[in-house]
Amino acid sequence: MFYMTILGLGVAVVAIFSGQLLEGASLWTLAQPGAFLIVFGGTLGAVIAQSSPKDFMMGVRLLRWLSHPPVSDREETIKEIVGWSRIAYRDGALMLDSLANAIEDPLLKNGVEMIVDQYDPEYIRDTLVMDVRIRDARLRHAARMWESAGAYAPTVGILGSVVGLLQVMNGLSDVSRLGSGIAAAFVATVYGLVLANLVFLPLAAKLRAIIFELTLRDELRIEGLTMIAQNKQPRLVERTLVAAGERADNVIDIRRVA
Repeated sequence: MFYMTILGLGVAVVAIFSGQLLEGASLWTLAQPGAFLIVFGGTLGAVIAQSSPKDFMMGVRLLRWLSHPPVSDREETIKEIVGWSRIAYRDGALMLDSLANAIEDPLLKNGVEMIVDQYDPEYIRDTLVMDVRIRDARLRHAARMWESAGAYAPTVGILGSVVGLLQVMNGLSDVSRLGSGIAAAFVATVYGLVLANLVFLPLAAKLRAIIFELTLRDELRIEGLTMIAQNKQPRLVERTLVAAGERADNVIDIRRVA
C-alpha cells in the first residue's frame, strides 16, 4: 500500500514539473520558501485550531500507517483462529486460558478471555462489535483532520497570494519587476492547490481505506471467536472464515463506493 502512495505522488509531481518545462517556464519560479511557509503554516494552524489535542495527536500518529499498516495477513489470522478452535473443541475452552496472556491484540485478548470465562456467544459478539465501532469512530474522526487540511490549504494559498500582491503594489514604482512579482505572488495559490489535491486529500482517502480494511479484518475475527464460543467444529470455522474473506474481496469496491 505504501508503494502506491509513493507511485501516485511521483506521477503527479513529474507530470506537473514536465508540464512546466514544456511550457518554457523555469522550475525556479515555483521555489518560493516564503509562500510555502505561509500555506503550510497557515493550514497547520487552522487544523490545530479546530482539533482537540487528542484528535490532533492521533491524526499525526496515523501517518505511520502509510508505511506500516496495522492490517495483518488474512491467512495468518484465519490459521490462528482455527488453531484456537481446535484446542477449544478438543480440550475445552478453558485450555485457551494459557494462550490469552500471550495475545497482544486487545480485541483478540478480550475475546479469548470471554470465551474462557464462558460468556454467552451473542454477548461476546455484541461486545466486540461495539468495541470495533467505537474505535473506528475515533479513527475516522482523527483521519478527517487531513480532509480539513485539504479544504483549508487552497484558501490559505489564496491568502498568501493576496499578501504577495500587496507587496507588489507597494513596489509599483519599479515597473520592470512587476511581472515577476505577480508571478511569485501566485505561487502561494499553487502551493495551496498542490498540498490539498496531491497530499492532504489523498492522504485522508488512504487512511479511510486502511480503516475500512481494519474493520473487515476485525469482523472476520469476531465471527471466528463467536464460533469458538459456540463450540463449532474447527473445519466449519475454517470454511466460514475463508468464505467470508472471499466475499469481502468480491464486494469491497461496492462497499467503498457506498
